[in-house]
Amino acid sequence: MKILRKITPFLILIILSLIWAIYILMTEMDGQQWEFLIVLALFGTSIILLIADLVLKRFVKNWKNILVIEFSVVFIFIGFYQYQNRPLIFVLPDNFSKEYVTVVYNVDKENKLGINDFTLWKIIQVPENGIIFTSSNINETLPRTEFKTLDGDYYNSKKNQKIFIKLSNSKIEQNGNQYDLRTWRLGKGSFMISMENNFEDYKAKLKIILEKKASR
Repeated sequence: MKILRKITPFLILIILSLIWAIYILMTEMDGQQWEFLIVLALFGTSIILLIADLVLKRFVKNWKNILVIEFSVVFIFIGFYQYQNRPLIFVLPDNFSKEYVTVVYNVDKENKLGINDFTLWKIIQVPENGIIFTSSNINETLPRTEFKTLDGDYYNSKKNQKIFIKLSNSKIEQNGNQYDLRTWRLGKGSFMISMENNFEDYKAKLKIILEKKASR
């Protein structure tokens, strides 16, 4: 029983963090900086948790109180992390071949995205042309963006070569109206850059589409 009382949530997290760090070092390290940063973060987290665990055991004599405190901290952290990583998921149609996906904001008579502070996730079906019109403003979004196919294949995953990159937010002015744009570029391969000229041509096409839309 005395041995069991030495086992706490923080101690379990320390062990799991170290195992994960060692696993990355032995199997997944291929010279990329982000992997090295993950390992450092795991070791750093382990040290912080160890110090916190020792301090609690030094000043809180009741083992049950230690469990309550540590479980509370863990659940609060998990809840905060989940909230800060609420996903906006774009589902692409079959055989989607467009280079860009764009959300055009501030478009009159279009549906709102329906995102607020209590939205835990939002799924948006991407049309064939890759352009989503909404009357919402550009601040109506979620912290994390994901793209996936109807088959469930996610972009920016190690399981495939499908990737996306976020372009800088931009604006279009058409017929006295100003529209905000949030655009992502989709492609395949381990490296993809944004071509400024291509995007400007794409924005010119968006202007034509908006003009036609306004004339209906």
